[in-house]
Amino acid sequence: MIEKRPGIMIYRHPNPEIRSFLTSAEISRYRVERFTGSGGETFETQLKTLGTIGAYVVREILAIPGVREVEIKPREVRVKKETSASWDPIEQKIMHALNTAFRRKAIRAV
Repeated sequence: MIEKRPGIMIYRHPNPEIRSFLTSAEISRYRVERFTGSGGETFETQLKTLGTIGAYVVREILAIPGVREVEIKPREVRVKKETSASWDPIEQKIMHALNTAFRRKAIRAV
């Protein structure tokens, strides 16, 4: 099932613990990266390969309570949550992080 919001579509996977946030604009460089936690030298190296906006999105989403994993592509962020967590607060915070990232990207483009 796909839910549309301005510039972002939310795809609800058959697995209820996973949702994809499909964006109309690129949020990272052309690569696929998976993150399961923050911290460490490898984590920071991976973040740098995403660019400033992609790194911001990953950091913000991983900081949300209940988020277990983030996979990022240029126009998609796939999020896996903990089984006990609810999507309502997580989804709102993800949308906020993505909208903030788009504003940052627009400011840089000027």
